[in-house]
Amino acid sequence: MKPILKVQHVAKSFGKGNKEIQVLQNVNLAINESSLTALKGRSGSGKTTLLNLIGTLDKPSEGKIYFQDNEISQYSEKQSSELRRLNFGIIFQSYGLIPLLTVAENIEFGLRITDVPRKEWKKRIEESIDLVGLTKRVKHRPYELSGGEQQRVAIARAIAPKPSLILADEPTAELDSYMAFRMIQVFQELTQNDKITILMTTHDPGILEMLDDVYALEAGKLADDY
Repeated sequence: MKPILKVQHVAKSFGKGNKEIQVLQNVNLAINESSLTALKGRSGSGKTTLLNLIGTLDKPSEGKIYFQDNEISQYSEKQSSELRRLNFGIIFQSYGLIPLLTVAENIEFGLRITDVPRKEWKKRIEESIDLVGLTKRVKHRPYELSGGEQQRVAIARAIAPKPSLILADEPTAELDSYMAFRMIQVFQELTQNDKITILMTTHDPGILEMLDDVYALEAGKLADDY
């Protein structure tokens, strides 16, 4: 199977001189198309930083990142924005929902900025809301929802455009074990039925066995046991 994503000798540091902090060191990774992969590791191990580099939200200090055989790690801001708009779905830990919009409107907003035809919006919104189990919350605004429900809206918004790649930062962190299991089942369905590739970070050992691949990050390096 051909990798959709390749990370080659990537390093990332912040600060300069004696204040420089090395967050990632010589990370090499290949993610296969239509796979469900997790980066696991303790807080501060570099998982979110690596996800941000792959999502072109930041640039590596060293190394290269390829998506569909195109080197994306040195894209301009405009190129990066276009890549994310057309190819990526990103689920942030902070959810990133728009406070004054309802659940359905937040998902519609995600569709507006992609190239999904307008005539498909209603169906995509309904499908994604159904997948995350929020049909009864369609007209609620974020402040009327629990943290777990907001997280599920963020998941629905990311999956509605059916992007090539979903990057999800701790997408089950606010969910109980049943709902976390259900969301991973949804992710499995997306990889199998819609050929979406999903790369996520997690602390949750309970879901690791459901994934295709798991990589462990320790102090900015990939551990050898994965």
